[in-house]
Amino acid sequence: MKKVFTLMAMMLTFALSSFAQDTWTIAGSAAIVNGDKGWDPTNTANDMVLQADGLTYILVVENCGLEAGQTYEYKVAKDHGWGESWPANNAILTVDETALYTITYTYDSELFELDHEVTKTGTYVPGEKTYTVAGVSALCGSEWDPTDTSNDLVKQADGTYVKVYQGKDLAKGRVEFKIVVDHAWGNGEYPSSNYQLQIPEDGKYDVTITTDPSTKKIEAEAVKTSDVVIEHTWTIAGGVAGANEGETTLFGSFWDANNSVNDMVEQPDGTWLLVKENVALEAVTYAFKACRDHAWDVSYGDPEAADGNAQLEIATAGNYHVYFTLDLTEGEEKVSAEAQFLGGDSTGIDEVNNGQPATVYYNLQGIRSDKMERGLYITNGRKVVVK
Repeated sequence: MKKVFTLMAMMLTFALSSFAQDTWTIAGSAAIVNGDKGWDPTNTANDMVLQADGLTYILVVENCGLEAGQTYEYKVAKDHGWGESWPANNAILTVDETALYTITYTYDSELFELDHEVTKTGTYVPGEKTYTVAGVSALCGSEWDPTDTSNDLVKQADGTYVKVYQGKDLAKGRVEFKIVVDHAWGNGEYPSSNYQLQIPEDGKYDVTITTDPSTKKIEAEAVKTSDVVIEHTWTIAGGVAGANEGETTLFGSFWDANNSVNDMVEQPDGTWLLVKENVALEAVTYAFKACRDHAWDVSYGDPEAADGNAQLEIATAGNYHVYFTLDLTEGEEKVSAEAQFLGGDSTGIDEVNNGQPATVYYNLQGIRSDKMERGLYITNGRKVVVK
């Protein structure tokens, strides 16, 4: 009987250990993984195989056509998702000779160490590559779409590639894009942090983009051809300061520039206002920015803050009216917020932020006024009528 129980215990231990086994998958540049698509942690063809030591994982990828001087990047992802992946800044693979290679990836799941070895297996002659601009829709029409052939650059006699856009309505700020290789992410797109073309003022522009793939140098020029009035939308996006996720009653979705519920309203003085009425807030610090046209191309927070975000500190949990104000004064652009505590009475305002008396007035539409003219106002928890 004792042997039976011992055998059952061993089988249970084995079953539990098998059940708890993690899956680790290599995801990276398309040229160095199995399949046609790069950076796909769900591709089981790139799952690593657990070795006898129970800690080491290995994946072998064959017939990789690699080019000298090209930088290839990769990670190892846990359980077919990005919830846990290593290393944080990507691992780098390069070769000294253009050729076919077999790549052996090794991952130590105890030390979180990822490495690779390459073995030359044959000759490789790269074909003609395609270079495409992928970026914001205001420039490209499509939004960061590497497959949009209308954004392909044209090869010149000197080996450079050029794309000319004509009559683009561009707003003041930065226009961001990358150069993508062969219509897919993971083939060596550049630059790593996006190219930023600065637009000095709203207008209609002709844009010329030139790149030399051998050096990855990019030149971009925007020439204004006429004035144009561009109507903008400003939206508040934010979350609890220091958090990486989580919805709130103040913002709804986490740092979501597309959430039209948080769109601001332009005021007669040129500022923009968003009023959140009677929202339940926790005693935390909220971080936020104002984003233009439901995107992150142009956004304003607090320029004096280390992370650039504006903040609203709530000392006491409860219900509040919150007023977000965006000031677009040239050179002083910033967004701020004031929270007014509702002291158990939804019609009154008792406190501002940390309990100091209010120094401003708000009409019944929630519009701030530094002085009262004729009308009905709320200040310091009371309704005030000015005749």
